[in-house]
Amino acid sequence: MNRNVSIGIFILVVTTWFGSCRDEYNSLGKDLVETSFRNIYMDTGTVKITAVQIDSLETSGTDVLWVGRYIHPVWGTHTASGYTAYNCPTYSTDADAVVVFDSLMLNLVYNSSFTGDTTWLHKIDVHRLMEKIELNDNGYLYNNSSVLYDPEVIGSLTFKPRPVSGDTVKIRLSDQLGKDLLESFHARDLKVSADRFSEYFKGLAIVPDETVCQSFLAFSVGEASTILTLYYHTQSAFLDELTLTFTPVTSTQFNRVLQDRNGTPLENYPEKGAEVPSEELGNHSFLCGLTGWYSRLEFPYLNNILDQGKEVEIQKAHLLLYPEMGTYSDYNLLPDSIFLYIADENNVTTDAVKDYLGDEVQTGTLVSDKAFPENTYYYFDVTQFMQDELGAEGRNKHNLQLVFSSTEYTGTFRNMTFGDQHSPYPVQLQLTYKIYESY
Repeated sequence: MNRNVSIGIFILVVTTWFGSCRDEYNSLGKDLVETSFRNIYMDTGTVKITAVQIDSLETSGTDVLWVGRYIHPVWGTHTASGYTAYNCPTYSTDADAVVVFDSLMLNLVYNSSFTGDTTWLHKIDVHRLMEKIELNDNGYLYNNSSVLYDPEVIGSLTFKPRPVSGDTVKIRLSDQLGKDLLESFHARDLKVSADRFSEYFKGLAIVPDETVCQSFLAFSVGEASTILTLYYHTQSAFLDELTLTFTPVTSTQFNRVLQDRNGTPLENYPEKGAEVPSEELGNHSFLCGLTGWYSRLEFPYLNNILDQGKEVEIQKAHLLLYPEMGTYSDYNLLPDSIFLYIADENNVTTDAVKDYLGDEVQTGTLVSDKAFPENTYYYFDVTQFMQDELGAEGRNKHNLQLVFSSTEYTGTFRNMTFGDQHSPYPVQLQLTYKIYESY
């Protein structure tokens, strides 16, 4: 069906919530009561959409460090910084040896994830933490958690990103810090003992230069990445080059993500727990990892079809979501998977939209059309949900929550922007239902 025609139909029937494209009469039985039924197809069911922000999103212990800046064409500018503490290494060079400091390097290994235009130069600044990183009482740190760091930059690098290369980005840090670490370990100073090291060296904040960066870059966190390597040698007849490696404390490493909403439809909403109707977002809604946005879908006029006959039965129900043109690209890829969960009147999740067997959580199928990108959409079969929801009223009514997986929310900047029913590429609820009538 032509999409513009669909919009026209929607305007005509939104108050009665039905629009028939096919009307077939059938007769059943020859008894005292004659019964007939009609099959009706419609694609103009009202879908009310609201963007909802999770109060706080856990970003600690995800084994990924995000650093960068990304400007989204609809909902503003984001910056991401990574915070990490370090384990105390074992130092074994003989105390009688004469050691000479060479360099202290921060090694960041790409994990292949990125968002934004990586043809621009990227700049990372490194700061020394002034506070210890400590998990909250519930064992997590969040995208809005904060730890103070010294404003002095102890290392900086400007480079052209190669996020899918698997290469290592090496940033030379302050020689003074490196010398202090080497001298303290070599002297067996108590401040670098296993039980006191975290007080002496609290860790690093790895932040983007907001005047340069145009992308979010992800780096692995583990035994071989986000490590500090101290290079030194001993003075002797033979050159003995040595290293001391500091590995990150993966359980407390976290990412802080800030969103600048100035000049966007979001600027007057609170930074936590915002609920924004799609009509106030220019007829858009969206999902976004790391910042915790998802979308709530409601169907306020579904029960209106019950007025059309003695009995109404939904046969099929399909939901089509069209990503907004211009909000995705080779620099901001569409997600492979999105999910629908069922929530009650208090937005508490009660179930998920399952596959046709009812066993697995249904993954929205992405139908991609590169030749005509306006025909790209995600498809869900919501037949069972609509059948269960038909006739429900008050506190028994449910809504759908369009979300990413928890891994994508906490460990990626995956995002998707899509239109409501008043956008150029509107969401569609397609219903096929049967009306029974008795005479």
